[in-house]
Amino acid sequence: MNPRADLPPSGRLIRLMAVVSLLCGVIIVAAHKTTLEPIRRNQAAISRENVALLLPGASRQIAYGLTPAGEIEILTGDPAGREHFLAVYDQAGSLRGIVWEAAERGYADLIRGMFAYDPEGQKVTGFRAVELKETPGLGDKIGTDPGFLANFRALDARLNQVGDGLANAIRAVKHGTKKNEWEIDAVSGATVSSRAVGRMLDRSARRWTPVIQRHLDRVRKGH
Repeated sequence: MNPRADLPPSGRLIRLMAVVSLLCGVIIVAAHKTTLEPIRRNQAAISRENVALLLPGASRQIAYGLTPAGEIEILTGDPAGREHFLAVYDQAGSLRGIVWEAAERGYADLIRGMFAYDPEGQKVTGFRAVELKETPGLGDKIGTDPGFLANFRALDARLNQVGDGLANAIRAVKHGTKKNEWEIDAVSGATVSSRAVGRMLDRSARRWTPVIQRHLDRVRKGH
């Protein structure tokens, strides 16, 4: 059977598809590069806003990362993509506290949160949900419920005697059954989401509090 006269030869069609694919790829890459920097600036602005809400009076922030040897180093530029914590200082240069971000799978999706930590009292002093897709009216209450947020005003995050981890595991307990300062009173009807916050705090506190306490003198000085 002869090919239809109104159809282009297959080679020409393949070349045309290749050109179209190439153009699409160039457009996608260009759009990505064009929007990447504004997105990063927006994320940085949101991070600063959350830090200011967690630690009122914040004037300056220093991002510290970990070296392969387990020491801390100041990160310059955008610390996104690097494991780090933020040391926050007031206008006089005094350390106001520490903020770190963590994530954990919740009921519906990943929950991302920021925690404020008082290294002098070894207590968690604040929590902000920065990414939340939990069930409206139930799981999403972990970001707004006053009773739940009160858990983090002075939550015990003391180190153990060896200094390499927490003295007590941080965990969320059934609403109304909290007995200890390291426990989180879950939101009624949102136990799964509450427990996710407990897990993310326990894991991240075990990660960061020994590092912060070991290098606290340096962090106080901001270098």
